[in-house]
Amino acid sequence: MKKFIFNPITDKTPQGAVVVGSTVTYTLKVSKFENSINAYFVLHKDGEQPKRYYMQRDFADDRYIHYTYKATYAGVGFFWYHFEVEFADYALRLVRSDSLDVMDSPIESDYLQLVINSESNADKSFRKGIIYHIFVDRFCKDGEVKSRKGLNLINDWNKPVELELDDKGTKVHFDCYGGNIAGIRKKLPYLKKLNVGTIYLSPVFEAHSSHKYDVADYSKIDSMFGTNEEFADLIKSAKRMGMKIIIDGVFNHTGSDSIYFNKYSRYKTVGAYQSPNSKYYNWYDFINYPDEYSSWWGFDRLPQTREDSGFYDYIAGKSGIISKYMAMGLGGFRLDVVDELSNNFLHSICERIKDSDPKSLIVGEVWEDASSKISYDERKEYFLGGNLDSVTNYPMKNAILNYVKYGDVQGFVNTVNLILDQYPKSVQNNLMNILDTHDTMRALTFLGADESCMEYHEGGNYTLTEPERERGIKLLKMATIMQFTVMGIPTVFYGDEAGIEGKADPYCRVPYPWGNEDTSLIEWYEKLGELRNNKVLEDGNMTIKYASDSVIIYERTKDDKKVIVACNASHEDFEFVVERNMFNFFTGEYISGKITIEPDTAIVLC
Repeated sequence: MKKFIFNPITDKTPQGAVVVGSTVTYTLKVSKFENSINAYFVLHKDGEQPKRYYMQRDFADDRYIHYTYKATYAGVGFFWYHFEVEFADYALRLVRSDSLDVMDSPIESDYLQLVINSESNADKSFRKGIIYHIFVDRFCKDGEVKSRKGLNLINDWNKPVELELDDKGTKVHFDCYGGNIAGIRKKLPYLKKLNVGTIYLSPVFEAHSSHKYDVADYSKIDSMFGTNEEFADLIKSAKRMGMKIIIDGVFNHTGSDSIYFNKYSRYKTVGAYQSPNSKYYNWYDFINYPDEYSSWWGFDRLPQTREDSGFYDYIAGKSGIISKYMAMGLGGFRLDVVDELSNNFLHSICERIKDSDPKSLIVGEVWEDASSKISYDERKEYFLGGNLDSVTNYPMKNAILNYVKYGDVQGFVNTVNLILDQYPKSVQNNLMNILDTHDTMRALTFLGADESCMEYHEGGNYTLTEPERERGIKLLKMATIMQFTVMGIPTVFYGDEAGIEGKADPYCRVPYPWGNEDTSLIEWYEKLGELRNNKVLEDGNMTIKYASDSVIIYERTKDDKKVIVACNASHEDFEFVVERNMFNFFTGEYISGKITIEPDTAIVLC
C-alpha cells in the first residue's frame, strides 16, 4: 500500500494546462496509518517566492485521508507546485517523479501547472488527414532541372546517397538529385490517396545546398525547384484537392553564400562579410571581423542572425518575407530551431503569420518537452498563447520506437502523461507526430537493424538483411498504428510508406524509389490514412488503460464514441476482454469477449 497518492492525470481537475481564470482542484491522498496532522499545497510562479496553502481535509475512506486544494489562476505563466505533509514531530516534502506519481524527496522536482491566455486557433481541419513531410530535392523530379555553380546535379535518380566532406572534414550537402515543385505537383493525386491533408516542405528559398537550410535569398524560390509563380500555383493546386502546404521557416541563420552575407562575392549586393557599411552588417554578430563570427553550432556556412530591428522587419514586418509567402495561400510554417529564437522575435513571427491567416498552423522544431523549456537562459513561452500551435513531437517518436523495439512500457506511459499534464489540449491535438525526419535514422532501419549499425556515420550507410527488413516492416506497422492513434497529427516522412531505409543524415535523405516501391507497405499506409477519418482521433481524450509486461492498451474517447488500441511488444500472446461488440479496423470484423493479440502486433477497435 502506498503512503501517498497523487498523479495529475487522475488527481487533478481539470487535466492539463488551463486558461487564465480557471480553478483547478488538486487531491492528495495520505495513508491513514501515517497519522498525518496537516497537508499543504505549495505554489510559486516562475521567478517568485513559494506560498504555502492549507489543504482541506475532505474525508477519509478505509485506507486514505483525502486532502484537497482549489487554486484559481488569475495570471498567465508557469506555476510550480508540490505538497508538504505535517506529522507530530516532522514534515515531508512530496514532489514529482518521472512517472508523475508523487514521491517523498528533498530534491527540487515540482509539478508544472501551465496557465495560458488562450488555446490554439489553428484550423481543426489540419487534424483530419495526415502531414506528409517532403525533402524537396529527393521526392520527385519532373521536367528539366538545371544545376548551378557549386552544386553537383546527379542525373541517376537511383544513385546511392554518399557522405560528402569538405577539405576540413566538415559535412557538406552539394549533391542534388533534382526533385522540384513540378514533381510535387505531379504527385498530388498520390498524396491524396494517402489521405494527406497537409504537405510540409523542407526549405524552398534559394540556397546553395541540397537541404536549403543555408538561405541565400528569402525572396526567391530556389531556381532548381522552380519559380515563385510555380510555387504559388502548387499551393492553389493542392488547395483544390483539399490539401494545405506549410514550409520550413529558417530565421535563426542564413547561408554565408547569400545576398545578405555574401562571403564568396557571388551576388552584386554588398554583404555583411564584405563591408561594415553593408545594410546587412548589423544582422550578424562579428567577433573578429570579417572571418570570425557567430554561426549555428559552429558551422561557418551558417552565420547566425542577430535580432536586429532591420532583420526583424525584413522577416516579420508588415511587408516582410512572411507576409509575402502567406499571401500566396500558405497554410502556415514549421519554424526551424525555434529554441534559438527569442520569445520576442518568435512572437513577432507568429503574430505576422496569424495576421495573414488566423487559422494557419505554426509548428516549432523542438526536440524535448516544449511546455517549459529553458534555452539560452530564457524560459520559452511556446504555449502561453499567441505563439506556437504545435511542435515536432520527438518525445513521442522516441517513446513509440523504444516501446516497439525494446518493450519500454514505462517510457511510453511517462511521455503520454507528461503531454496530457503539461500541454494545452489544442496543442496535444495539433502535435506533429513523427517517427523519423531528415535529421534522424529512418524508422524502418532503427526497428529492423542490429544494434551494431546504430552509430551515426560509422561504416557509412547500412542496408537491412532480408530477415531484418521483414522484422523491421512488422515492427513499423505496429509503430505506425500507435503514431496514427495517439493524440496529435501523424506525420509521414516521404518514402516511409515506400519502404525507404537509411541511417541518419545524409543516408535518410535518399530519393523516393519511384517504380521500386514496396506496394504492400503503401497499401498499409493508405489503410492508416482511412483510419484518420475517425473523428475520435482528431481530438478525443486519451487514457492509458493497461501498461505492463510489454503490453499497452489505451483508449481515445469523444462523447459516446470510443477507439481502443491494444499493442503487444512481448514475445507471447496476450489476451484481454472487450465488453461490447466493436469493429476490428484491420480485419473488418465485429468482435467482443476474449481477444488475443499476437507478439509484435497491435489492433484497433472502433
